[in-house]
Amino acid sequence: MPEQVRGRDLLLARLEALIQEPDGRAHVLAGLGGTGKSTVALRVVEVAVGLGRRVWWVPGVDASSLTSALLGLAQVLGADTAQVEAARAGRVDPCDVLWPVLEADPGWVLVIDNADDVRALAVGGRPVRDGNGWVRSTRAGLVMVTTRDAYSRNWGRGAELHSVGWLSDADGARVLLDLAPEAGTPAEAEGLSARLGGLALALHHAGSQLASPFPQERTFTGYLRALETGFPALLAPGGLDDREVVTSTWELSLDQLADAGVEQARGLLGVLVWLAGAVPIPVAGLDHQVLGQVCGEHGTAGVGAGLEALLSAGLIENHLTPGETPAGQAAGGWVMVHPLVAETTRHRMKISGRAGAAAAVAVELLAAATDELDMERPQDWPVWTAWMPHLDELLIHASPLMDDSALATLATSSRNAVAALTWAGSYPAALELAKAGERHTQRLDQDHIAAFDLRYWQAAAHRFLGNVAEAEPLFREVHQVQERVLGSDHPDTLTTRHDIARAVAERGDTAEAERLYREVLQVRERVLGSDHPNTLSTRHEIARMVARRGDTAESERLHRELLQVRERVLGSDHPDTLTTRHDIARVVAERGDMAEAERLFRGVLQARERVLGSDHPHTLNTRHDFAWVVAKRGNLTEAERLYREVLPAKERVLGSDHPNTLNTRNDIAWVVAERGDTAEAERLYREVLQARERVLGSDHTSTQITARALRNLTMLTDDNRDG
Repeated sequence: MPEQVRGRDLLLARLEALIQEPDGRAHVLAGLGGTGKSTVALRVVEVAVGLGRRVWWVPGVDASSLTSALLGLAQVLGADTAQVEAARAGRVDPCDVLWPVLEADPGWVLVIDNADDVRALAVGGRPVRDGNGWVRSTRAGLVMVTTRDAYSRNWGRGAELHSVGWLSDADGARVLLDLAPEAGTPAEAEGLSARLGGLALALHHAGSQLASPFPQERTFTGYLRALETGFPALLAPGGLDDREVVTSTWELSLDQLADAGVEQARGLLGVLVWLAGAVPIPVAGLDHQVLGQVCGEHGTAGVGAGLEALLSAGLIENHLTPGETPAGQAAGGWVMVHPLVAETTRHRMKISGRAGAAAAVAVELLAAATDELDMERPQDWPVWTAWMPHLDELLIHASPLMDDSALATLATSSRNAVAALTWAGSYPAALELAKAGERHTQRLDQDHIAAFDLRYWQAAAHRFLGNVAEAEPLFREVHQVQERVLGSDHPDTLTTRHDIARAVAERGDTAEAERLYREVLQVRERVLGSDHPNTLSTRHEIARMVARRGDTAESERLHRELLQVRERVLGSDHPDTLTTRHDIARVVAERGDMAEAERLFRGVLQARERVLGSDHPHTLNTRHDFAWVVAKRGNLTEAERLYREVLPAKERVLGSDHPNTLNTRNDIAWVVAERGDTAEAERLYREVLQARERVLGSDHTSTQITARALRNLTMLTDDNRDG
């Protein structure tokens, strides 16, 4: 037993107080194998002995040894020998022999250790939850049970369940430093603790190895590096009891569940371990039809019982979000798998050759959970966010093991996730996921639809990030493949043509962009119809190009016609509808009606904040343009304040070099110049010009606008100086 038990202070304080003042309930220490439940119980026993209490420690592994031990205790406490023998012969309830003598002689601690199978605690067909078997409510002493069964329903009202979970990184580091104080710094110990998932048994195993006279590794960082390549060897059995071997401890639980007739639990765990360890898994996404594939003869009907069994055995855990009640968790909520359970189970499955099939089911599970989500609907974005870490895990660890069919499903799910991130305005994350998806599914034929879809969304993420030079050639490459594989009139091919036109517009060639858009519009109207959302998107971009070439009256007419259609087809709160409302406000301002433009922008801003959130790039654009109108109306101080408020949000969300961020920096310089601080304005313009030349190039329209403003300001300054 360690000299100090780390990370269990509150639990120990509670249990130690109960030694002297029992509260009339049994106390169940529940958690995954290896979390240190028995260590906690031993510390309480040590305190009890110091207080002069009598202590009995009984193994609860199986019913026969438990009955024998507890009847022996009854005899020691003075139970009638004939009654004891009658209980051994099955003629008398053995619990009724023990408990009268326990109640008659208070001031003790009884520990039933390793009671992982609650059936071993049942007596005469009475389950533990009835409270009249071996585990009873009493004020005569403290009853503690250690178990992996964390399912409160199995223990009944007379027992209080205490979760003995994973240690924090800091507490895990203290365990390592207690055992191997010379192996590194506290920060290095925290890194190793995090890698081992805070599992007490694994931490003790690692610390003991590092402290041995002949260690394989001598430092926390060395051990951490070795884990990446030598995981099975470092955590292999070393002559210890099977329960104490990290790589096999949970196999005992699975064996017990199989013995209890819930053999499907092993198959279910084999799927869940391919998701991200220690990351909540939405229960609503655990599709029974998919999981039924690994439940053998139980099929879909066995999924619920199998998941409940894994939960009761501590192999998966409940996860409550702050403020959420256990009842709420059960209705929807989350479960998660310990990272070390995931890693060891994956390793065993690779050895047995079962890894690829299980990983493929995990991919199908993720696809089933996300395929029905609408990537454009803000209400669905939090669900995507919840599944994103699991998608990353599958890409990194499962993709090499799957056949092409499962890999294509994974690529499609990655494409959908990238699209959702893009619609949500998380452009950097979308780009990284698109690259990762392409990298980890590159075994697919490059003409596979899922493969070029990923390249398309990589191009889209580049464009939204302002990387037009990277986006346009990618779009053109995807378009060539689509024309060959899908045909020139396929909706996806037309979408890419539309985005090529948009990239052309964003690099400043308005005339060419308008020509390309009008070509796409003709085909989309013929193929998709005039009211299709994609057709409406092209109409919107044409209206924008018309405004950009100076015909604001025609642009406003086109936008207002489009708004009516979008409200009818998409609804008034759809992001595309709000984009049209934003652009109408912009055109109204450009034709000089600033009061009406300010009113319109206020309405769009309120709607975008409500629908998309205050940090969405579209919302930030409206905040920027609203500040522009305020400045045009002459309130320069208020406009500068609004610009300076939106700038850090753009830098945080889009990055400091994004074209939209540079637009805000440019307009701050403009407002500063308008209020007469020419020296500060000149400094700001020079900074923006350098950034725009680096990011967009010296020939880009935006760069030329900043250069011209700087020249004019410099000339004005020189004139004022000469005057």
